[in-house]
Amino acid sequence: MSRAARSARRRTSGLVACMAMAACIPSNVVAPTERMVVEAESVPPFVAATAADVVGFHESIDIQGDAAVSLRKVYYLFGDDGSYTGAALVDDGERRTFQTLTGTWQLVPQGLVLDDQPAARCEAAPGQLRLTAPTGVLRLRRAKAE
Repeated sequence: MSRAARSARRRTSGLVACMAMAACIPSNVVAPTERMVVEAESVPPFVAATAADVVGFHESIDIQGDAAVSLRKVYYLFGDDGSYTGAALVDDGERRTFQTLTGTWQLVPQGLVLDDQPAARCEAAPGQLRLTAPTGVLRLRRAKAE
């Protein structure tokens, strides 16, 4: 065996030994949650909503605050005539049921008014609505009603 071949063989053996030693390090050195790549959700900038932002079919993508304790999913269909209908999947701790409501909506300077309820701040971003009320924040995305 030539001198160059022996030298290459020693370097290869050393590399294999290093790789073998690295394989012996237990995976529990780093907690499982720390091993995963977590991508932060990109939340677009929101501005005051217009009626055009509100009209259409929307489904919840995020529910925060007290409302999140029992609400699992929310759907709204806002008509351009000021009418709306909605459904919420509610979890009361024993079972999940859909609750529905129908009424009228209007957009005022303070936000979105459903029926005679206080206005909820209503903001829009491309394809999304965000409703903020004392009981929580509801973020919706525009969806297709099929």
